[in-house]
Amino acid sequence: MSSSQIVRVSVERLRSSPAPMVAVLTSDVIRQHIDRIDTGTLADLFALSELNLSGPLGGDLGNWAARAGREVLDLPDTGARVEFLERVARLPADSVPARMRAAIRELKPTVGTTAILAALETAWEATPPTPVVLPAAKARAQTKAPVAAGAPKAPSAPRSTAPRTPRTPASMVDPRRAEWVREDVTVRLSAPEYRERGLKESILVEGIRRRSPYKDLTSQEILAEMRKLERERKLKHTAERWMVR
Repeated sequence: MSSSQIVRVSVERLRSSPAPMVAVLTSDVIRQHIDRIDTGTLADLFALSELNLSGPLGGDLGNWAARAGREVLDLPDTGARVEFLERVARLPADSVPARMRAAIRELKPTVGTTAILAALETAWEATPPTPVVLPAAKARAQTKAPVAAGAPKAPSAPRSTAPRTPRTPASMVDPRRAEWVREDVTVRLSAPEYRERGLKESILVEGIRRRSPYKDLTSQEILAEMRKLERERKLKHTAERWMVR
């Protein structure tokens, strides 16, 4: 399978995002078979499933981990299984979580896999997995304390006569918004079903807005980042459809 067909989510994004954003980042990935998921992303998904997160995200990750474990066992005992194990062996040993190790340990050694399974076991025995700790969601700003009845109101500050400064677009204040859009667009259009024929602009933009953890994300922000990717020759736009180059 070519790398263009492999679905990946930045390891740094998964490990540094709060749970709501992880749900967005993983929503499409966990529907894929393990041989369609980048190995680093696969390891992080197994690690996230060990956190027993509350709500739908925890249930989705738990169900995915159980299914992924079965898919490891079902890998053909030919090139596919060997290729998978070789990709796992290229990961840092501490980034392979306990649940992923357990799934691989269920494999029975064969002529083609005995040596690599033994090498993995040696590396794992010497290096425990590093746990993933998701950052806590930002606390909401405290509401103002109610004013006691009859208390005198504080004098209002005089209005400034200086001209107002135009508001800075949210994407310029928080560059993570632009980064999220660029990654989501690229991952979506790299899927095999869209790689050759692309995706209609209106459908693509609406899908990004629906998946976005930023509820105020606008179509204009999305299109601005897509046009930047087009200028960078990473995307192309033709007949109201977008596709990767």
